[in-house]
Amino acid sequence: MKKIFEWVAGLATAALIAFAAAPIHAQLMLAHEGHHSGDCAIKSGAFPVSFTAYEKPKGELPPTHAYCDHVPETGELYFTVDLTDPESREIPIAMRLVMEGHGEGEHEIMSIPAKPYPSGSITFAVNLEELGQYALLLETEKDGKMTPAVRIPVHVGGGGGHDGHGGGIGMTEIALILGVGGVAAFFLLRRRTSAKMS
Repeated sequence: MKKIFEWVAGLATAALIAFAAAPIHAQLMLAHEGHHSGDCAIKSGAFPVSFTAYEKPKGELPPTHAYCDHVPETGELYFTVDLTDPESREIPIAMRLVMEGHGEGEHEIMSIPAKPYPSGSITFAVNLEELGQYALLLETEKDGKMTPAVRIPVHVGGGGGHDGHGGGIGMTEIALILGVGGVAAFFLLRRRTSAKMS
């Protein structure tokens, strides 16, 4: 029994260390897989996509909460777009993030030049300091110029909790549970071993 607990504790600790040491893109991909839901599907554009936003957590913890169209707090965010149509992975796609409601038009926050995404996954970080309505525009070339193909609305700020995404337990939560469980099992076994020896 002791060997089994030691094995579980070692495995959980190794998983937690590996997860914490992984690059942020890998952490986002794992968290994203755990929170994948049809709730974030955007089907109104030229091709279907799935979108998720994550708040950058405090300290060294990986992102755990995913949102679709409303992020409760301003600050540093990670955006992930999945190109769910295989054909869209072969064409160059440019991205622009704009804030709506600035005068007569939109205020551009950032842009990423056009390129194909054969993996079907687009992930980037952005710092949004103002509350308001934003839109992520995926653009493709049409008649020699880049034009919006997909518009993803995102409202930032104003609170609202963690109900912006479908429920479910993700890889981040599993890693944390395994880590805590492993550490607890380790100390429990040490205490029992010490009690038997005395």
